[in-house]
Amino acid sequence: MGLWSRLSQFYPVWLEPVLGLLIFFSFWYPLAQYPEMPARIPIHFGFSGLPDAWTDKNLGALLLGPLIAAISYGGMTFLSCWIALVDDPKKVINASEKRLAAMSEARAEEVRRATLVFLFGIKLVLVAMLAYLSYGETMVALGAWEGLGWPSTALVALLLGLCGFFTWRILVLVYGPEKYACGQRPGGRP
Repeated sequence: MGLWSRLSQFYPVWLEPVLGLLIFFSFWYPLAQYPEMPARIPIHFGFSGLPDAWTDKNLGALLLGPLIAAISYGGMTFLSCWIALVDDPKKVINASEKRLAAMSEARAEEVRRATLVFLFGIKLVLVAMLAYLSYGETMVALGAWEGLGWPSTALVALLLGLCGFFTWRILVLVYGPEKYACGQRPGGRP
């Protein structure tokens, strides 16, 4: 079974090219607008979405966000491929030998599935967030926007919510009683 079909068992791999386009856009849009930018550009935004730090116009500051997006995307994609291709899912679970020995194969596969869904969700939101920040930073630098607005706060909240939910889910799968594995709730209800 090929890597693409293996990954498609865990999440919608057809979205990977969309993420690639968002990363491309994150680099392209600021570069396309670079000649029109003023001498000072925003480099940091506060919780309100308004810029609170500025620097002289330079490509390094402008492309830092897209670079972080590309590196994060590459690292998470590599990690996802490795987790998907490992024959024994217990090899990628960080738990004691005793816990792993007691874990069923079905439960180990559920941990793998949850981990890959988690990584894809984080990758999706992170790339979308950094693409929006790249676009917003450019719009603020050009004077078209005053700040980033509510979408930046919503994306950060979504990212934190995903991290919290999936951390809880994986902890329950790895350390909870066997009856909570594979979609089971207390009382045996799916």
